[in-house]
Order: sequence, then structure tokens, then C-alpha cells
Amino acid sequence: MRHRIPIVAVAGLLAVFAAALLAPAAENSDPAYEKWQRPANWDELVADDAKLNAYRCPKPDELAIVFSFGYAGDGMPKEIGKYEQMVVKAKEAGFNVIHGTYTPQRRDVVHKHGMKMMIDFLDVENHHVYKSEEKAKKVAKAVEGDPAIWGYNIWNDHTRGKEAGRERDIRTVRKWDPSHPAYSGGCANDNNRVYTNADVMGYYDFHWERGVHLHLPHLLEYLKGSREHDSYPYTWLSWRPAKYSDYYHRSRWSANTALACGMKGIMWFLAPMNHETLEWRGDAGHIFRVNKEILPLKDEIIKIGLPTAVYATPITKGRENKDLPEDQAGKLPAEIRENAVHKAFWIQPVSGQIVMGVFKYADGADAIYVANYNSQANQDVKLKIAKDCGASMFSRAAGEYKPLVIKGGAISFPLEAGDGALIRFDVASDRK
Repeated sequence: MRHRIPIVAVAGLLAVFAAALLAPAAENSDPAYEKWQRPANWDELVADDAKLNAYRCPKPDELAIVFSFGYAGDGMPKEIGKYEQMVVKAKEAGFNVIHGTYTPQRRDVVHKHGMKMMIDFLDVENHHVYKSEEKAKKVAKAVEGDPAIWGYNIWNDHTRGKEAGRERDIRTVRKWDPSHPAYSGGCANDNNRVYTNADVMGYYDFHWERGVHLHLPHLLEYLKGSREHDSYPYTWLSWRPAKYSDYYHRSRWSANTALACGMKGIMWFLAPMNHETLEWRGDAGHIFRVNKEILPLKDEIIKIGLPTAVYATPITKGRENKDLPEDQAGKLPAEIRENAVHKAFWIQPVSGQIVMGVFKYADGADAIYVANYNSQANQDVKLKIAKDCGASMFSRAAGEYKPLVIKGGAISFPLEAGDGALIRFDVASDRK
């Protein structure tokens, strides 16, 4: 006798089968997914390396402050509840991007807490860009268009002689997922190389330990490369300037001078948290302070784009408030001596020893990011303004711009040791 499957069971099987077919659509039902559309000529771009090199993925939409336990392996908590505890603590400490190994469950946790995930494509076991390519490809295709994903991290080491391979990896990831950028960075201390096809590129130099005089030249070099190749520059910063005791002001100085020079991402190496207990190191508090000072700027830093110029002023003290040799006092810092403010520029520093990035909003408003050149001493900044405009300073406490008084054709404001300030100028006709 032939057994028959009850009609109810058949209907149930059909329902399961239909659900399986519809699963990808349901998973990507977030409205933010629907905003992403591949270019109509995508097949043509993929078939031509030159065109693929010229393509740019959408750039990150906010300043990234990246929490990382490292790369090339999964150092994150495996138990999802513990992973969530880590994410919550990172957010409370002022981070907004989590760098590490991808799983769908981790992605959901990161999204739940309003953060983004930078997927480590150097993790050989789980998803390496070329050593476990099929696994990486599967991940990239699964998250295309996902608003919870920052993008991919595909290199963080010396680059000399490996540029072609890294540019190949950028193209590879771009083929899989043209909706998210791939960060590729090197070590600026032994090779100052930039990638011609990157969406986001950067470097580490750990300047307080390896040559603080190279910090500003490296920032300007990667800014130049980003301008030329339509990318965003990021940098790894050592979470603890190891040769020093005042970690806070030196870390603050590193972050603010980076923002003045156009950096759009700060990646701390490495998160000072115990992997097992999830307790912060006792001397990690300065990182939280710096994060929380710059995080309110996350949207504005993107809106102003890359600086059109970076200027410096003459100094009477060094970056650590030490006396200068007689032949250097009253001159521009030796490492950026070519960056004097042009005499014809409409903003002229009167007082204060600063580094100043010059920016432009999409609506035409001008902006500057002023960073204190001195990591250890406050400055009284005064800038002469030769334009009919209104001025306002971004208040980090309020999360919005607040008017600055223009008196005698100048604006004045204090700038704490190692700190920075974002100032906007609106033309007279636009003022309310």
C-alpha cells in the first residue's frame, strides 16, 4: 500500500520552500537596502580593470572612530551575549565602528546599537580577501547594500613592493560588493605609498614612539594622495603614546591635527580592553575623553570634504611646549615650513600657534578646522576676517553651531592644549 502525504503536510512543505526562496528578500527588507542600486553598466565596469579602478564605492557617511582587537584572526568574544556587552561598552566609550570578523548575529548586534561593522578581510579562517577568497566573496555578496556595514579592511601593513597586489584586492572586493569601501593602508615610516584606486586608504606611523616630527608630513602626504585619487584618508593612532605620561593631551593633539588635515577616520591600535573580562585597562580613560570630544563632529567632518589647503603659523614653542633653538623660534614648524598662510588669503592669523585646514560645505559656506600646534599649552587664537560673513563655532556639547562675535574684523577664541575647533563662515546674504 502506497503511503500518501496529507494535504496539510504538503501545504506546510510548500510554505517552507517558499520561505526559503524568499529569505534573502526578507533579510534585506530594511528600507536602507532599497536605496542602493548597482550602476546600470556594472557588467561593463567589472570586465575592464581600468574602469573598475576608476569606480568609487559610496564613501562612509560619518567620521569613523574604530574599535579593534587587531586583524588576521577572530579576537572577538564568540558568545553573542558577551559580544554584545563588548559593543555596548565600546559605544559608551565613544566608538562608532567595530572592526572584526563577520557573522550575521554580530552584524545584528552592531546594527541594534546604532553602530557599523568594518569587516576584517584578513581573517584567513573565516574570510580572507585572497587566502580564503570564496568565504570572503560569500560574505561580501550577503551584505551588499547593508547600512550596518561600514565596509572591509584588507591591509594594514608594509606596502613597499606590494602595491599591485593591494590594488588588485581593492578591485576584487569592489567586484563582490560595489556598495561598501575597502580600507587599505600601509606603514608610512618606511614607505609613503598611496593607492590609485582606493575608496579609503591610510597608514600608521605611531609617531609619538617612532618620530613625532613625521606626523604632519605624513598627514599631508596622504591628503595629497586622497585628493588626487578621490579617496578618504584614515589613520591608525597608538592608543597610548608609550614614551610619555600625559597620554590625554598627546592623543588629543594627534586626533585634532589629523582632522585639520582631512582625516575621516581614527582607528585606535589597539582597543585597551581585556579580551576575556571586557574590562578597560586602568590607564585607558584618555581615549574615552578624546573619542567623546570628536564624536559629535562625525557628520560635519564628512560634510566639509577634504581641505583645499592646510596652513600653519609661526611658533615660539615646540609641539610639547619646549623652548626652540634660536634659529627656529618665530618661524613655521620645521616639518611644514612650506605651509605658511598666503598673504592674499582672506583669513589671517593674528595670534595663536595653530594648524588650520581650509574646507568648503556643499552649500558654499566656508569652514576651517583649527588645531592647536602645542599639545601641552593653551592658545588664545585670533583670526582677522577679510570677508563680509557671519561666523559660528561648532559646539560639541550642543551638537550644533553657535555664533561667534566678529569684533574689529576678527574672531577670537581660546583653544586648549592639543584641542581643535570647527568654524563655519556664512556669506552675509545667508545670515538670519
